[in-house]
Amino acid sequence: MYDFGFHPVPVPSHRRNKPKRGRHTAITDKCSDEVKRRATVEPDGYLICERCGRSRPEFRFERCHLINASQYGEGGQPWNIALLCGPKTQTGTCHQWADETKEGSEWKMQKRAELIDYYTVGEGRHWWTK
Repeated sequence: MYDFGFHPVPVPSHRRNKPKRGRHTAITDKCSDEVKRRATVEPDGYLICERCGRSRPEFRFERCHLINASQYGEGGQPWNIALLCGPKTQTGTCHQWADETKEGSEWKMQKRAELIDYYTVGEGRHWWTK
């Protein structure tokens, strides 16, 4: 009379229509390469911090979202990513300063506006195309 057996539903074969937030905010390889190109000193090939300008091979640099990933800042746009000093510096880090202070938050918005100008009307428009 009643059949209470196991009747599995087939797994859907389609992809998600909207990407998950983690993929939206993840920094893409193309964007990361562009940020490194922008922050490279030409004569010696070292990277520089986009805030303090330090350039040494032993420094560790981190990619920083100018609009935080928690605020849905995109990781595929080079005007939303900056290369900042990482945790191996002696006097603190630019990345920590930018994320945790009011002055750093203001600096991030100003830097983002500069980068948008660089990529829309400046020389960066020749380097970045989607």
